[in-house]
Parts: sequence; structure tokens; C-alpha cells
Amino acid sequence: MDFTSTWFPAWFNWLSNTISLVLVLLVLMHTFQQGFPRFNQWLWSIFFLSLVWFMRASMESGINIHLSGAMLMTLMFGWRMGFLGMCMVNVATGYFNDALFINLGVSILLNALLPVTLSYFIFLLLEAKLPRHFFIYIYGSAFFGSWVMSAVTGFVIAMVLAVFGVFELSMLVDNYLPFHFLLGFSEAFLTAGLITVFVVYRPSWVFSFRDKRYLEGK
Repeated sequence: MDFTSTWFPAWFNWLSNTISLVLVLLVLMHTFQQGFPRFNQWLWSIFFLSLVWFMRASMESGINIHLSGAMLMTLMFGWRMGFLGMCMVNVATGYFNDALFINLGVSILLNALLPVTLSYFIFLLLEAKLPRHFFIYIYGSAFFGSWVMSAVTGFVIAMVLAVFGVFELSMLVDNYLPFHFLLGFSEAFLTAGLITVFVVYRPSWVFSFRDKRYLEGK
């Protein structure tokens, strides 16, 4: 979701901007120390997701919904590069959609930090609790995990909008959340489909996938 209007109080915008800036700088410092693996693929993924974000559904209230791609970025590049990639997608789409710069911090927290962290948590949770099998990786992390990430992200965004009085909670429940939950299935199919193609033809592109972990001895 893009935040294109002055929906939030100034103090919340500046607090979000400060937190986002500190997080991005800390992650960048750590990333420079560790290096940028598969930098070209990372840039192409940002370009691809930016195009996906432009394919959105706009409502009369001013809310728009679109696919996230956070689980895809996280499985392919890990938490650090996934978070930075989603930040770049937010900046790119916000610039070309004339989004308000003051809302960039809120957008990064809700559209980058939250879904990427949730995606990585789901991946680690399934790794710890379920057998390490190719189909569990695809249908668990990539498919089901994408839907959960999308649904939870939409719910949190709706609660933030309701708490700050941007929209009535009843309107969000009736006209936003159901569509966001349904969009989660498209998110799941897209992520699972692309991850399957990548692990079959280009497994080195997927940070979270290892042949020895998911295929050998199965």
C-alpha cells in the first residue's frame, strides 16, 4: 500500500523517518562489511518488483493494494538484502507515483521492515518445526508463508490507519481487509512459482535454498 496523503500526524511521520533511517544505515554498514552477494540479481529483482507494485487496484477511499514480493526477496537474498531491496522498491515507486516524501519512513516500516521480518521469521519457524523437504520449502515457506505475510501485513496496516483515525475500522474491515486477504493468494502463487523455477534452474540465486538440505537423501 502507498501512503500518498497526509494521513498521519507530523510527530509520527518524523519518528518513522528517524527509525527507518537508522535501520537502513545500520543494515548498510553491516552489508558493506559482508559484501553484496549477487548484486546484479538483486537489482533486477528490485526492478521487477517495482513493476509489480505499479500494477495496483485503487479504491475510491484513496487506498490502493498491490502485491508485496517481500517473501520472494527474503527467500532469494536473506533478511538484510531483502530489507534493503524492499526499501529501494518503496523509494522507486513512491517517486514515480508522486508519494509524499514525509511518508517514506512509514512506508519503509510497514511495507519493507514488517513483511521482510515476518517472512524471515516464518521461514525460520518452518525450518525449525518441520522436516527439511523440498515440498515443505515450496508449499510451506514460499506459498503458505507468502499468504500469511500478506494477510498479517494488511491487518497491521489497517490497524495503524484505524488507530490514527484515517479511516473507520468498519470501512477497513468491509472494503480493505477482504480484498487484501484474497490478494494474498496471488502473492502466494507468484512467490511459489518463481521460487520453484529458480531452485530448479538457478539454485545459486536463492539464498535460503541448499540442495544438501532439501534434496539429498529425500
